[in-house]
Amino acid sequence: MNQEEQERRGFFRIDDNVALSYRLMAGDVSQQDTASGMVDGDASLLVNELEKMREVSRIHFRHVEKEQPEVARYLAHLDSKIDLIAQHVMMESNELFVKRTQEVNISGSGLAFTVSDDLPVGGSIELKFVLKPSMASIQTYSKIISCEPHAEQFRVAVEFTHLNDDDRDLLIRHVVKKQMNDIREHKTLS
Repeated sequence: MNQEEQERRGFFRIDDNVALSYRLMAGDVSQQDTASGMVDGDASLLVNELEKMREVSRIHFRHVEKEQPEVARYLAHLDSKIDLIAQHVMMESNELFVKRTQEVNISGSGLAFTVSDDLPVGGSIELKFVLKPSMASIQTYSKIISCEPHAEQFRVAVEFTHLNDDDRDLLIRHVVKKQMNDIREHKTLS
């Protein structure tokens, strides 16, 4: 196993539901416009920035929660209001919300999902997906690693080739949070 494969396996993997769209790319994606901030629309950028700000303020919130619980409840209520507004803005501006969510296996380095078409291994695709409940939107170019028949469809595994650092950080935080929540739920059920 080479170093790249070891690094890729070093990321946590989870099963999740995301709103997802993709399109097969013609040619080499390194020739495409892969500037950071590929996500379409101001709404997606707004939600991503809100999620980053939430992570930064979480430490301060915990301190306030210990010292002044009433203030913390009020701040949590305000945060919920901001989330509701951001969700509404996203639903109005993002075509992914028209589509239903689908099961994926996801990590900081790639994604596996089911499609109806046989996609070419080694080919490149553009992926857009929305993480829930944060509504963070991620757009990336990816390389198709495998495409195997799966119950009258195909199970595709892709490796992210063009994912900006901020989006990778959002994705990794999402994966870790989801994994921790799944562990808590499992312990509660046991």
